[in-house]
Amino acid sequence: MVQAILIPQDEDQPFYKLEVNNLKDMQAAVGGLIEVIDLGPLGATFFVNEEGKIEKKPINRRATLIWWLLFPSARHMDVIVGEALMVGQPDNNGDSTDVPEDLVKLLFETKSYKAEFQTYDDANRFNGNLRRFEGYFEAVNYALGKAESWSAVQRVRVVAAED
Repeated sequence: MVQAILIPQDEDQPFYKLEVNNLKDMQAAVGGLIEVIDLGPLGATFFVNEEGKIEKKPINRRATLIWWLLFPSARHMDVIVGEALMVGQPDNNGDSTDVPEDLVKLLFETKSYKAEFQTYDDANRFNGNLRRFEGYFEAVNYALGKAESWSAVQRVRVVAAED
């Protein structure tokens, strides 16, 4: 049994935690054969419907924003469609693991978020500002917008605001 998070493509539907027991459960969650998208910096993996684009499934904006936050090369080049199932990275045997607990806390228990930016001139430090957001995806949107408009930004992340 693996603890996972399902991010529905319909933004009116909340994302939620669920348990998946096997490949069949994962395929059922995404509505078909699975494709793996590595979310290395988060210690997580997305499973999505491998044929989602062929089937013209709607864009999953929230899953896409998470992916774009982590991988700038994907921004505006590709999107995630359909349902997205997030689990932990595979273990040494290649088996899926639970979604990381710190990620569960960030998405489900955090009350306030902030965006932080790493610039090319200081690759060892993230800097933020006083701007705070109630929603994780609101903060991700802001971070991505700033990254596009500020050429000095190398990486961005969204973390819990500890005010």
